[in-house]
Formats: sequence, C-alpha cells, structure tokens
Amino acid sequence: MDENVFEQIIKLITLRTGIIPRDSHRTGIKNYIDKRLLEKNLSGSYSDYYQLLQSSRDEMINLINSVTVNETYFFREEAQYQLLQSKILPELRTKNPGKRLRIWSAACSSGEEIYSLFLLAESMGIKTECLASDINTKVLEVCENGKYKKNAVRTVDGAAFHHLLQPFRKEDGSFEIPHKICSGITRVQLNLSRLTDFPKNQDIVFIRNVFIYFSAEMKMQILKKITDESLVPGGYLFVSMNEVASIDAAQLPLELEKLADGKVFYFRKKSKQTL
Repeated sequence: MDENVFEQIIKLITLRTGIIPRDSHRTGIKNYIDKRLLEKNLSGSYSDYYQLLQSSRDEMINLINSVTVNETYFFREEAQYQLLQSKILPELRTKNPGKRLRIWSAACSSGEEIYSLFLLAESMGIKTECLASDINTKVLEVCENGKYKKNAVRTVDGAAFHHLLQPFRKEDGSFEIPHKICSGITRVQLNLSRLTDFPKNQDIVFIRNVFIYFSAEMKMQILKKITDESLVPGGYLFVSMNEVASIDAAQLPLELEKLADGKVFYFRKKSKQTL
C-alpha cells in the first residue's frame, strides 16, 4: 500500500466532508478501500482508487458512507430527554400555544434520534415538524424505512422512555415505525461542513456525536451558523454530553449561552430582550 496515496485519500475525505478521521477510523477506511479494490478489479492500486474517487461521484459517496456510519439507539443520553420532558418542551408549548414545534436532528444517523424526539413530543400532546439530516445516504434510507433491530434500544440508557416504543415492537424484538410516522419526518442529505442550506426557524436542534470529527475551527463555524440562521430566539441546542467539555464557552457565538440543569449541559439562543 502506498502510504502517500492513502494520506491523499484522507485529505480528500476531509476536503469533501470536514471530517478528520481518527486512528481507529483510518483502519476501517483502509479495510474498506482494500475491499473496493477487489470489487473494482483495481489490482491493489491505491493510486487507481484515488483517481476513481476524483472521477466518480458515486464512488466518493460510497466512501463517505463507509466513513460516517455510526452506531446509535433510541433515547440515547436519556437525561437530555428527561430535561426536554420536564422543562423545555412544556416551556416551549406555553410560549407558543398551538404552534408546531420545529425540531432538527442535524446528524441523524439511522434515525433513532429524530423518532425519539418525535415520539416524546407526541406523547405530551405536542405537534412537531421534524427534520432529519445526515451526510450519509445509506443511513437516511434506514431512517426513511423506519425498521430497526432489537439492539436499537439499550437495557439501561433510554429505558425510561422505552414504553413509547412498545406499540412498534415485533415478536422478534425488532421495531417497525409505522409509515404514517415515517412519512411525517422530513429527511435531507446535508454536508454540515459546507455551511449551506441549514434549516431556519428551529425551536430545538440536536447535533450530537459529530463535533469529535471536526477541527475546532469547523466546530465553531457550524455552531455560529446554527445560532445565526437555524435557531429561533429562545431556541435550544443539544450536543452529546461527552462533547460539552470540548466547547469553550468563551468561543461561543455571542447570542448562544451555555446552561446547566443538574448534570445536563445545553445551549440556548438568547431572546431579543437579553441581547
């Protein structure tokens, strides 16, 4: 294997996606390329594969899909959903009676997150307009189908909300979200690092387990874009609880404040009155 060509492929991934693959991901990328070399009869030539990536949009999409597959599950980081249930959703309902709340899952993976958010709001009698976006086209297909294996739930994390999934549980332990619900979720492929086409007027944005793949500069640019263009004044932003410590409050956009409720940290766009 030509290490120099492999590094060029890594740079191409970063250029196209903003993702900086960690060592553990680089091994997976090598394994994927080796598999594609055999499938495409490229005789083990990384140079040939690099040329293929530059000439074939479909091949580049396939590589990006292989890099960005992430494991997730319903009601992941349960404490955040408990905060939504006890405080944030009731507050937004009171402030906006009769309004459909807009919720955006900005790195939705296979969709468990956006369905968790929809089901929680629905259980509280709150109507929503839910948007799920991801750069990975394959996980968006899973989200569209709404069919999940039994490992899409965890026995501990998220257990307080598993009753919301019970109507969709099949005899083999898997889950199938009804078409009526699936069709009500808007899905779109979105490359966050391009900083374009971000949705507007969102009441709640979840962007979890994605910043670990970006540079500090890109992370701040995305946060500013969400704050400036996506969140309504008084809107809420959630990142993974593991990522909160990596976000320096001093580098936050002026309009975005970092808050805490017990052990749960989150962000809110300041209302016009507090700016």
